[in-house]
Amino acid sequence: MTRAPLRQLFVFLLLFAAGLILQAQINTANLSGLVTDPTGAVLANVTVSVSNSATGYSRTARTDGAGLYAFQELPIGQYSLRVTQSGFDTVNKSVVLTVGQRAREDFQLQVGSEQQTVKVESAAPLLSPDDASISTVIGSVTIEQTPLYLRNWDDLLRTVPGVQIARYTQQSGATSAGRVGDFNVNGIHSLQNNFILDGIDNNTFSENVQELSTESSHPSVDTIAEFNVITNPY
Repeated sequence: MTRAPLRQLFVFLLLFAAGLILQAQINTANLSGLVTDPTGAVLANVTVSVSNSATGYSRTARTDGAGLYAFQELPIGQYSLRVTQSGFDTVNKSVVLTVGQRAREDFQLQVGSEQQTVKVESAAPLLSPDDASISTVIGSVTIEQTPLYLRNWDDLLRTVPGVQIARYTQQSGATSAGRVGDFNVNGIHSLQNNFILDGIDNNTFSENVQELSTESSHPSVDTIAEFNVITNPY
């Protein structure tokens, strides 16, 4: 049977801690930005490097004619950014990328020497200027330190604004009454949720949920590194 049209996109990106390197192409975030000089003019051909000391992963890009750089599909984690250009001070900055994030970091280089390094420290932005979606990331600290009855990861959805969970310990005759993953977001029906597991469709096939689950695979909370709840009006 065909699935009813979605009125709201509700996405879970679940990451297995053991698969961050092998499955980097789907457990990722994007990072982009603009590089300018002290007058605000764009700088082309500036070298921008990112490196993750925990994994040894690194990449390098150069700004285009509009002063823009972009890193697509970076594995999530904490990165060190390094911006270098002849005749300007080198800039270093740290940034943390979460699953599904579209991060932006702009730089204004100061005239100086490449031998002089400027370290930039800033708080994480509360709003993403490049992404209009509303999302909540449940990280590894919350997952590890929160006591969960029956060790179900979806109990952590109670920490997300607008989520109402119905437990599945009883079945009242209907095929949908006892299903796993039964929750509503901002009043949207639970059958209109969309599950993505490591970048792969994780929805059950039948519209009336005869499998007693809206998820094809329901992983243990102990295998999850983090997940992201994204809500968009359709």
